Amino acid sequence: MAWYNVGTVTVTNGSTVVTGAGTDFVNNVSARDSLALVSLGTPNEIASVDSKTQLTLARPWLGATTNAAAYFVQPTVGIYVDLALRALNMLVPFQSVIDGIGQGLLSDGTAAAPGIRFLADQDTGVRRAAANVLSIVAGGVDRIVADDSGATVYGRIINLVFGELPQIVISRSGVASWVMGGIGAGNNSWGLQLNSTLQMAMDTAGNLLAGTPTGDCHTLRRPVAAGQPILRVQGGAANTAIFFGIDAIGADGANAANAALKVGSPVGGRSIATTGTINASGADYAEYMTKADACGTIAAGDVCGVDIDGKLTRTWSNAISFVVKSTDPSLVGGDIWAAHLDPKPEGPGPEPIAPGDAPAMPDNDAPEALATWRDAAVAHTALVIAYPAEHAAWALRQAEYDAALEVWEGALETARQCVDRIAFCGQVPVNVTDDFAVGDYIIAAANGSEILAVAVAETDITFEQYRRRIGRVWAVREGRAWVDVQHG
Repeated sequence: MAWYNVGTVTVTNGSTVVTGAGTDFVNNVSARDSLALVSLGTPNEIASVDSKTQLTLARPWLGATTNAAAYFVQPTVGIYVDLALRALNMLVPFQSVIDGIGQGLLSDGTAAAPGIRFLADQDTGVRRAAANVLSIVAGGVDRIVADDSGATVYGRIINLVFGELPQIVISRSGVASWVMGGIGAGNNSWGLQLNSTLQMAMDTAGNLLAGTPTGDCHTLRRPVAAGQPILRVQGGAANTAIFFGIDAIGADGANAANAALKVGSPVGGRSIATTGTINASGADYAEYMTKADACGTIAAGDVCGVDIDGKLTRTWSNAISFVVKSTDPSLVGGDIWAAHLDPKPEGPGPEPIAPGDAPAMPDNDAPEALATWRDAAVAHTALVIAYPAEHAAWALRQAEYDAALEVWEGALETARQCVDRIAFCGQVPVNVTDDFAVGDYIIAAANGSEILAVAVAETDITFEQYRRRIGRVWAVREGRAWVDVQHG
């Protein structure tokens, strides 16, 4: 190997530092080579090569201080020997890596310093938390911990996405047996699916649906035979209430007027059967009766007549018997006065929701991420294109519904004006002319062509008056006569 002598060197008496000028010690000199000045010829051992322009001698320079002197370096170690020494120096500390990570063996680590972590984020990674326990750590906190019984997530689950739809899928033996995720047009609804059958859903209008994917209100559906239970409500082990299936609604269907609760009835069967009492705030039992054409309005507590056709009348000469209008009934019969009307119009369903922002492009160029983004972008574009037509069609249906509802409600009110609720038993207040007292009989009397109620004492009543009785006063409340209904 040729001796190296490019450039000049400066040495200082008593110093081990050699400073070069125009030299490249790094690529041409090795430790343990010999350095000598041309003018002196005395060699010195090189301890280390510090840079292209600096060496460190094994012993201080004993000669005179010399600047910019010619020199030469005599190689004393062959290149292959040097390479072998360097490789040995590297392998000795690297043996622990070979014995550990080289065989797939990692340290357990801690939450603050996981066994697998990152240069720029030392408290995030994966660690072995205990025997057979694997933990994913974020910010020095165990977030997902898995053991031989399953996995636990500590903190929020922001989003789980399988394919292009937001879904959570639980499989048994490789078959998706339970799915929770987007359903319906545009995947705007949220549903639960069991063994490929939709069991429960919630749509964009907030309707909770069970047993059916669509509905214009909260809907619980279970297709069963007549007499089989649809819904059972229990308090402890005892049944509180049970709803049963029916074959068909009876011919005399429920009144179409608004009500807090409507219960269907099987043909020839009962709507409600109860083993206990039914408590209501009202005080009498009433029935709907049809008014005669000229009857007009009857105020609550007014006495009126019943004509030969069984219709209500306010004309004395047309009345053959007398009744009182109920004020606060607990039960009302004959509620079929609107059964001839068409069914109440149904609304067009929830208003379509405008698509949100387009899905953001992924931060990386991974093929799967890009494919998912493209599919989502195509689906979003289709929703954006379809939305104006869908909303316009909904708005048209809404306008048609509003118009039909106005007509139907007008017909309902017309039908309602033709009937009134008449008390048949129980206690009712009666609008009485003149004075009255507890124990008096309230009877119907003529007031010109009209009918009014008057009080007659028990000692004064005649048989003819008794036949026109409405009831007997048993209490006076807020200045009104309360009677127990007694039709003459």
